[in-house]
Amino acid sequence: MPASIFFIFGLAGCATLAPEAGAPVATQAPRIFDLSGRIAVKYRDQSSSGSLRWQHRPARDNISLLSPLGQTVTQITRDAEGVTLIDQAHKVHHAADTETLTQDLLGWRLPLSGLSYWVVGQPAPSLPYQADRDAQQRPTLLVQDGWRVNYSAWQTVDGQGLPRKMTLQRDDLEIRLVMDQWTLKTVAQ
Repeated sequence: MPASIFFIFGLAGCATLAPEAGAPVATQAPRIFDLSGRIAVKYRDQSSSGSLRWQHRPARDNISLLSPLGQTVTQITRDAEGVTLIDQAHKVHHAADTETLTQDLLGWRLPLSGLSYWVVGQPAPSLPYQADRDAQQRPTLLVQDGWRVNYSAWQTVDGQGLPRKMTLQRDDLEIRLVMDQWTLKTVAQ
């Protein structure tokens, strides 16, 4: 498994933060956001970590995964034509969707369509789910599409409660995300 592609998932050793009391989670996911943070992935007996930058728009996603030294090792772009992944060796991989691409390259699927909702504390629409919530009605656990999404810390951004730390688990795969910086935008921006 190429290291630059495996980098998509790694195990992060991040300090635990107390959940922030404050703004409730929005009832609708932001349509446009930019986030920067850290990612750690563990798949079976392999692990990797680094940082990520994600620009999410309704019709396009741009995700850059960086090494601990800040070098871009993987770029993922999703648009109307499908998903393109450029690895550290500058090899271009293309598929109709992220799930198919990661299944073909890694043997498991990255649920980018669901992740764009989960990362803002919302279930993906039109799929059944189960959720446990805290006193502020923020999810602490979301189970959807075979994934367990645990939320362990929250932050307030522009008056909206957004996850700070979350862990996604499915079978032998664990993805930990820490969102260090959020920018929420309106459709007109």
